[in-house]
Amino acid sequence: MNETTENAIVNWAERIPLDQIPSAIALLAARLLKEDHRAHHADHGRSIDAEPRTLLTANELAKHLKLPESWVRQAERLGRIPGVRLGKYVRFRLDEVEKELAEREQRSPKSKSFA
Repeated sequence: MNETTENAIVNWAERIPLDQIPSAIALLAARLLKEDHRAHHADHGRSIDAEPRTLLTANELAKHLKLPESWVRQAERLGRIPGVRLGKYVRFRLDEVEKELAEREQRSPKSKSFA
């Protein structure tokens, strides 16, 4: 870190009221942990958001697919998309759901336009 940056940080820190220092430290610690977590995943060649084995809730999957959550839940119950059962909870692996939906699209007959 260069001297100019260090001086700017010292000046910023001096402006923090004493009663707010614990909050500022907690905020900075949280940021440091977040950045360290991102760096750890970047070192492994993938981002947190693109983690292939991340389990999503029905709501998260529905938002990603831009579909109603009720559709996601019903499709899982009917076996149209794969889900992971964890007791009474169901979670989804995005890569597996997208693969299944792509395969279903290839199997379905294409609609023909009327001339």
